[in-house]
Amino acid sequence: MEFKQILMERYATKKFDGRDIGQEKLNAILDMTRYTPSAINLQPWKVKVISDKATKEKLLPLAMNQQQVITCSHLLVFCANTDYESHIAMIVRNLKAAGVPAENIKGMEGFMGNFVKNMTPAERLSEAQAHAFMAAATAIYAAKSLGVDSCPMQGFNAGGFANVLGLPVTLIPTLIVPLGFPADKPMPKSRFPKEELVF
Repeated sequence: MEFKQILMERYATKKFDGRDIGQEKLNAILDMTRYTPSAINLQPWKVKVISDKATKEKLLPLAMNQQQVITCSHLLVFCANTDYESHIAMIVRNLKAAGVPAENIKGMEGFMGNFVKNMTPAERLSEAQAHAFMAAATAIYAAKSLGVDSCPMQGFNAGGFANVLGLPVTLIPTLIVPLGFPADKPMPKSRFPKEELVF
């Protein structure tokens, strides 16, 4: 499927038919999502995958009883990860394993460390949430490329989700993306004209 076709056919699915998308498609979506661009390759986000009905039922009232949560095949909870230090450590390990010269690694580690240490807690969260949104967008388009529909959702209680899912304080639910096959029809696509957005 051409990317323009993916853009034009994707829509915010309001209700799914409950069918399982299958592990193969789920794995492919998540693998494509891994390649989301991020500043200095820090990748400050994580995604929690939920497929069991019991957990979805607990989350449903925390998402304003929106039916996507309970009718989807899988619910992806994109979390901002404010624990930058653990990601820097992983990047350093990966660079070493790839055989990157120690001098280059040291310079990169210092650059990443300086970038992070000068951030306030609010800036850490904001930066991580921006990346979580980008990762969610990748997942949405990756899903559509495989014939799976979705719906980006911000209408949920982040603290309630974190509590139900037992998330550490460094992982902040930012956007939820249910995946599945639609039980509804898309509305006509409407966007502002290019002249309103580009100047």
